[in-house]
Amino acid sequence: MLGTPLETGKMIRPQSTPTTSILIVEKHTAVRRALRKRLSATPDLEVLAAVPEPAAAMPYFGGDCRAPDVVLLGLHSGSDEELFATLTMVQKMARCSAAVIILAPYADEVERLLLQQAGASSYLLKYIDSYRLIQEIKAVSQQGHSAVQGD
Repeated sequence: MLGTPLETGKMIRPQSTPTTSILIVEKHTAVRRALRKRLSATPDLEVLAAVPEPAAAMPYFGGDCRAPDVVLLGLHSGSDEELFATLTMVQKMARCSAAVIILAPYADEVERLLLQQAGASSYLLKYIDSYRLIQEIKAVSQQGHSAVQGD
């Protein structure tokens, strides 16, 4: 038995089942909602929150550095200043032991390398299928920080 449904629709997981905590950072409401729905359906994944901007994620990386296990960070086309701000946030998240998976709208090798240097664990395209995304989340949460893998 994986869990028992509550009236609220949430699942109770047995205490012995280790879970991977996830923070979703994505600008687009529909993408946030879809990611949360996909990942919440997986028994050993726990979505802590889904926030629209990186600044809203920073309280999860407070002074005690009790970070989620994995951060899904959705990128969007932006200015160089936005990229540098994202790099700074990835560095802080990685220092707090969160595995950061970048979800990019298109492949950009320079961006990928910069994010790798900042501490990102993985760089994937946003159109990734659910199975592969869940496998990547599990892999980076078990390995800690590893080299960024491109699509």
